[in-house]
Amino acid sequence: MQSCESSGDSADDPLSRGLRRRGQPRVVVIGAGLAGLAAARALLEQGFTDVTVLEASSHIGGRVQSVKLGHATFELGATWIHGSHGNPIYQLAEANGLLEETTDGERSVGRISLYSKNGVACYLTNRGRRIPKDVVEEFSDLYNEVYNLTQEFFRNGKPVNAESQNSVGVFTREKVRNRIRDDPDDTEATKRLKLAMIQQYLKVESCESSSHSIDEVSLSAFGEWTEIPGAHHIIPSGFMRVVELLAKGIPPHVIQLGKPVRCIHWDQASARPRGPEIEPRERYGHVLSGWICGEEALVMERCDDEAVAEICTEMLRQFTGNPNIPKPRRILRSAWGSNPYFRGSYSYTQVGSSGADVEKLAKPLPYTESSKTAPMQVLFSGEATHRKYYSTTHGALLSGQREAARLIEMYRDLFQQGP
Repeated sequence: MQSCESSGDSADDPLSRGLRRRGQPRVVVIGAGLAGLAAARALLEQGFTDVTVLEASSHIGGRVQSVKLGHATFELGATWIHGSHGNPIYQLAEANGLLEETTDGERSVGRISLYSKNGVACYLTNRGRRIPKDVVEEFSDLYNEVYNLTQEFFRNGKPVNAESQNSVGVFTREKVRNRIRDDPDDTEATKRLKLAMIQQYLKVESCESSSHSIDEVSLSAFGEWTEIPGAHHIIPSGFMRVVELLAKGIPPHVIQLGKPVRCIHWDQASARPRGPEIEPRERYGHVLSGWICGEEALVMERCDDEAVAEICTEMLRQFTGNPNIPKPRRILRSAWGSNPYFRGSYSYTQVGSSGADVEKLAKPLPYTESSKTAPMQVLFSGEATHRKYYSTTHGALLSGQREAARLIEMYRDLFQQGP
């Protein structure tokens, strides 16, 4: 987001179109994701008339991508509303009837699992052998106990020892391994099974953190991410409906699609935006959903649909022991890692960084303690700039509103003076 003051139109400025009140601040919002739309909408509601949203792609929504397939809607981006109590995304969806058809299978209380709660969960070895349910439950209980320990370092100010390398993965792996090995009640065969399950659980954790490996996630900062109380929800008609509701209050001419911004020029004396360089089966049918994360996800993105179908089918045949599982009729997949405007799905706090670094990302340029001494020119929003709610849609929306509030405060005297 960039702001500056202008006193008139310029014929050679691609952003100078339409009437502009003398002294009206010009604001350019870069990106029409949830953060950008929330910022633009807040500014327009407060009387800003010279607001332009530049979106590089051909559509709004950012990392929200709802795809219609038959009668069902599938998400290739944001999927869950995380928590309900005080969550602005939930409030927007609930107020507009988007959750009326949400079923129990599309609602989750407590930690979200990547596994369906419907039917019977099956855990299989790579030789098609089913792991006994009691073994899975015992391991799951143990893993969750250790997971809760990872939260204590930040929340209770607990020091991190050198052996853990300040890594969630290293700490969890060693703690779980030691407890399994020290359990006097398990046979050696059961211990081997449980030890083999560690990496699979850590891979799921890596998917949820959107990291190449859970070993890269900071242990000392892991507990800072804050969960909003209440159930998590899926929007049956698609998360894109939330995006459309946000955009509804923005005049169509404000949003310009297909306008990638490659460079922003600013200094402490004046700023002028360059603008774009002109260079449940009943609902979903028979669908198998899966997650790939880390380096493997980037490898998958380089493969064509035929290769992905072949590899996934072969893996399923191997793990189930059923050589007759057919190939899928159609593949639908995301490619956030190779998308030049995203280069990934969402943020996490890496080993060696902390929540303070997240706050640094959110500091405007130029940054001073008082906005009255040096007017802000470049501001930053997006889920990665929210210290408590990074990686979430509500974090993105709130960050956009936060930056809009900075500008509203900075120009408050101008608006109080009237035309």
